[in-house]
This record gives sequence, structure tokens and C-alpha cells, in this order.
Amino acid sequence: MNRLLNNQEAAEILGISPFSLRGKVLRREVPFVKIGRRTLFDPADLRAFIEARKVQPRPRREKP
Repeated sequence: MNRLLNNQEAAEILGISPFSLRGKVLRREVPFVKIGRRTLFDPADLRAFIEARKVQPRPRREKP
């Protein structure tokens, strides 16, 4: 089992500030685990979160 990450570590993986991550947690936009008062993050969930939000480039249109 992977070690759960704290807010600072998870924010680094996502490339956002810890403050922004707290906002996403409050809006339930990112998966998290509550253990008592602690909010922790599973690295596998963060990877899936990132993969689900990838935007594919549009195909190039050829000029006529």
C-alpha cells in the first residue's frame, strides 16, 4: 500500500498551491481521505485525477 500524502506533498504533485488544494477539497473536486481531522491524499488517486483531466490536441486542419 502506498503512503498517503499530506496537503503540501499533494499540492506539489498537482502543481498548485496548498491553499488552492484546500479549496478543491472543500468543493470536493479532488479525491481525498479523511482520517480524524487529517486530510490525506492517495498518490494513485492523484495520478487518476490528472489523467482524467488531460486535454488532447486538436487535429491540424490542412490549408486548402
